[in-house]
Amino acid sequence: MCTLTWSRLPSTGLEIHFNRDELKTRPVADPPALFKSGDSSFLSPRDPKGGGTWMLVNDRGVVICLLNKWELDGRTIESPLSRGRLVWSMAETKSLDEVADKLANLDRYQAFTLAVFSPGGDSCWEWTGEALTRGGVPEVLTSSSFRFEEVRKARLACFTSGLRGEDFHASRHDPPSPYSVRMNRPDAQTWSRSRLRVGDQISWYYLAEQADLKGDPVETFVELPLQ
Repeated sequence: MCTLTWSRLPSTGLEIHFNRDELKTRPVADPPALFKSGDSSFLSPRDPKGGGTWMLVNDRGVVICLLNKWELDGRTIESPLSRGRLVWSMAETKSLDEVADKLANLDRYQAFTLAVFSPGGDSCWEWTGEALTRGGVPEVLTSSSFRFEEVRKARLACFTSGLRGEDFHASRHDPPSPYSVRMNRPDAQTWSRSRLRVGDQISWYYLAEQADLKGDPVETFVELPLQ
């Protein structure tokens, strides 16, 4: 349950906004922090339950974002692997080809969408649980475990209306509901909102939401120089 939008502008470089929605019973994720993997440094939040992440950026300027395809979940898998840990394993990635190599064997993963942005280009992979396809990255990506098609249409309608960036991801003109981008329902909610910029350097502005979206989010700001 997530929503991602992105743009590339001459003035700001790459800008990605990413809302992460999760069950209210799941432990709250750790905010973005600096990690090392081999000869790479990277920024990422971390899911304390799965030990992985839904989003990271390394010092080569490669950004990896994952959205679960809940509408295709349910396939029986013996000893399934964590999709979030798959993202974590890509922290040293330098190119889209290296990402493709990591996606060579996905039989033990449930369905997902993987959006990758890099200095050498951008790609989106869709894993259905049976087949992997690759294409360009849409302007809007969204997922939901609740009435996916209705939710997708509602969020795309907000985007089509002209809302962008923080206005779109904070649902400025749409009170929280199961259909809004900044969403809330009895069992799940938006737990974080990220604004990541990759230009002359990398900056990540992260808002950790309060339970039931009551009260002001907790802000985290981290930076990372490019190699």
